[in-house]
Order: sequence, then structure tokens, then C-alpha cells
Amino acid sequence: MGIIKSHDVTLYGGNDAYRIILRPLSDEHLPYLYKWNSNPEVLYWTEGDDVESYPPEVVHEIYGGISQNNLCFLVEVDGRAIGDCWLQKMNLPNVREMYADSTDVRRIDMMIGEKNYWGKGIGTLFIGMLVKYAFECEQVDILHCFCEDYNIRSRRVWEKNGFTLIFKEEIPQPHKGKLQYHWKLTKDEYDERRFAHNDAICSPPKTICREA
Repeated sequence: MGIIKSHDVTLYGGNDAYRIILRPLSDEHLPYLYKWNSNPEVLYWTEGDDVESYPPEVVHEIYGGISQNNLCFLVEVDGRAIGDCWLQKMNLPNVREMYADSTDVRRIDMMIGEKNYWGKGIGTLFIGMLVKYAFECEQVDILHCFCEDYNIRSRRVWEKNGFTLIFKEEIPQPHKGKLQYHWKLTKDEYDERRFAHNDAICSPPKTICREA
């Protein structure tokens, strides 16, 4: 039995500068995950806790656990693996309590492990692809996502994809960030923006949902 439970969804998108594919994450991608999760600079931006490296057994625990009931993707840009992202059922009780029990609330988490691809707008593009898939294919009701105040790039990703900052909460100190930002986008808000912009919003119109 493998460590990562894979799936059969592949997403295609990008723009004139970058061809992006979100592939089902699987055990064959573990070498990338080991590399990115042992880089202190990468983890500085992806982890709220002050952690500099995760050993392989912790990587197995993280990705093996989250992949059992959620969709995890390898982010590939122009044929090169550069990071991963997840479409995850909301796992925080305090956030779940904000919504009715019948509401399908998900969160998106992301990592760009290759530093040469930072600051190029790629995160905005592939998160847009995942937002599109969540609302148009999975019929998710609400996306509720997070970043900390020091992570300006992450904040811009959510803003550019139409999320609204709904509140900030203080983080117990000492900690890298002082505030945790909560971002929300509903299906109705997504549809309103999609129709207002003739379907050319967060992700490019050529992004499609496809079974592998």
C-alpha cells in the first residue's frame, strides 16, 4: 500500500507565459516533497510554525493523512514540478462552526517549492484553476482559506482570485506572524464574477476539468 492516496483528476490551464498542469499527487512525487519540505526558506512561507525541515517520516504523515479524503495535486509548470496544492475539506472546528452543517466548506493550501518560480504570478494562476474546479466541478459552497500577516504574496493570491478578507485573529506569541487572515469566497460570488467577466476570471478560460 502506498503512502499517498491518489485520484483521477487532472487540471489544465495557464496563460501565454506558463503552461500549468495540476496532476494527481502520488508516491512517485515523494522526492519532490522531501526536497521542498527540507528547505527552511520554503517552509518559512508555507508553515506558520517555526520549522526549518520535515524528515521523510513526517512528510509521509502529512501527505499520507491529508490525501485519504482530499484532493492533492502536483503543480507542473512547462513540464517542471514546482510545488503542490490541496483542495481539502475544512478541518478546523472553529471554522466549521461558522457555517451550517450541510454547507460544503473547503480550504486550499499551496506550496511553491522551487524558488525560481516565486513572484511570477504562478500561484495566482494555479489557485484560480483549483477555485474553478472546486465551484464548477465539485459544487463546493464556500472556500475558506488562510494566510498570516507577514505573507504578502499569499495575501495577493487570495485577493486576485476574488476572496474577501472576513476577519483577522491574533496568533499566540512568540510566532512568525501576529495575525491570521481568514479569506472567503462563496459559490454565488464566484458565479457573479464569472458571468460579469464573461468567464475570464481567476483562471484562464482554457482551464478545464478532466478525468486523467
